[in-house]
Amino acid sequence: MTVAVTGASGQLGRLVVEALLKDGSQPVVAVVRDPAKVADLAARGVEVRVASYDDPEALERAFQGVDRVLLVSGNEFTKRVAQHTNVLRAAERAGVKLLAYTSIPQAGRNPLILAQEHIGTEAALAGASIPTVLLRNGWYWENYTGGLAHAIETGVLYGAAGEGKVSGAARADYAEAAARVLTTDGHEGKVYELGGDETLSYAELAQVISEVAGKPVRYQD
Repeated sequence: MTVAVTGASGQLGRLVVEALLKDGSQPVVAVVRDPAKVADLAARGVEVRVASYDDPEALERAFQGVDRVLLVSGNEFTKRVAQHTNVLRAAERAGVKLLAYTSIPQAGRNPLILAQEHIGTEAALAGASIPTVLLRNGWYWENYTGGLAHAIETGVLYGAAGEGKVSGAARADYAEAAARVLTTDGHEGKVYELGGDETLSYAELAQVISEVAGKPVRYQD
């Protein structure tokens, strides 16, 4: 069985490929726009195929001989539903047997603007002629850690979440979940709401940062 990961040069896609390589049970195809970005993966035995979400014919070629595909959601806002649908249709034409998609938590009732294109994509997947599985990834802890240096320097962690809490996880954890779905059976039609075991508010996150940094950091809503 061969598995393919789209957007394999991105932060999440690359981690999924790494998890698949660690598992070692299936041949892996990395679908990317720029093969130079994954030359290191190619050197480790990953088959690299070139396609963009805007090129249905290239996508169909990239999926030839592939049994399972992970569609990592794109980052071109306002274009994503059409692009994701291109991936779905190409997978159907190529005879892919399972397509997994990285969506957003509680997509059916999520009011965030960010959720709308995921909701549209899930609607397209609901009418697919091939089995699908939804990986509704929660917040990445890396979304916070990218700004840690500034928060520690200024002593202020800025946010706009009030007392809301997030069950975050590291990207690598979501990648491990995706790899498990791609390499094991019984996931057809499933919806997985994914996140960490621990919930944190911004205030609690600021407290953790303070403890680790050894200087006070407060949350400013």
